[in-house]
Amino acid sequence: MKVDVKNIKGEVIDNFSASDFVWNQSMNETLVHQVVVAQLNNKRQGTSNTLRRRDASYSTAKLRGQKGAGRARVGSRSSHVLGNSVAHGPHPRSYNQKIQKKVRKASLRMVLSEKLKDGEVMVIDKFELKEFSAKKASSIIKSLDLPQKTLIVLQNSEINEKLLGSLKNITNIKTIASNLINTYDIMNSNRLVITREAFKSIEEIWDSNIKKRGSKDED
Repeated sequence: MKVDVKNIKGEVIDNFSASDFVWNQSMNETLVHQVVVAQLNNKRQGTSNTLRRRDASYSTAKLRGQKGAGRARVGSRSSHVLGNSVAHGPHPRSYNQKIQKKVRKASLRMVLSEKLKDGEVMVIDKFELKEFSAKKASSIIKSLDLPQKTLIVLQNSEINEKLLGSLKNITNIKTIASNLINTYDIMNSNRLVITREAFKSIEEIWDSNIKKRGSKDED
């Protein structure tokens, strides 16, 4: 399949063939959902904690007689009935879920393919700033007519601190390296802006056929 390449003004300047193995996969919503849920769980710290009855430091003396008062039985002040402890409350735990490599790779190809089919992928030649500032970066984003929650994917060699500093204060714009893309970030974006070099890098990483061809050429 052919993919158009635009400049930072939004004008089409070139096109090239994209890998069907990465960009033309059928969607499996169940599989993608499992991966997204696992990723969100893996982000959880699991540090929530509450006092159990045995953790509450109160006197264990019985507050009143068992009978004769016409009221409910009460033991010690540490009882959760009195609001001094929590019954069945959360405690520190790990929410980590293991994702199989094959499943993770398949889900990533699926969401990339779905984004491309829906017209939510824009490939640009380069994302360069003559002057590093949020104002200059905002002008490029406006010229490309990018919506909120746009994910800009750059190749590692294209990333520098000044460029990231220019983009970080722009609302709803996120930047990520091509080797760090994941299912959740792609699904959570309304538009993918990928540089030509980052696009090639994604195919080299996620298309096993390209890896095989590269190793044969080296031999």
